[in-house]
Amino acid sequence: MGFFKDAFATLSMVMTGKVLFQIDTPANFGVSTMSLRIKQKKDGSPYVVLAGIASGNYQYYAMTAEEFDEFAEAVQTTRGELTSLKQ
Repeated sequence: MGFFKDAFATLSMVMTGKVLFQIDTPANFGVSTMSLRIKQKKDGSPYVVLAGIASGNYQYYAMTAEEFDEFAEAVQTTRGELTSLKQ
């Protein structure tokens, strides 16, 4: 039962909410787009949806503000590692 509740909650976050901010970045040599969207629930709480958009394929990942903070930290760590490898 928990799986279905979580799946519904994620789907609800993706399909509803007001988009407050959106930034799109090309990926896969410009064939795909990675879209980060800050959204807001009716109760005012913000959250983030990461969308991977390609021809005929859409993938959505909804994150609470706390989950997004963890994701952003992982991106910063990865960026630091990539920077050190490029030098």
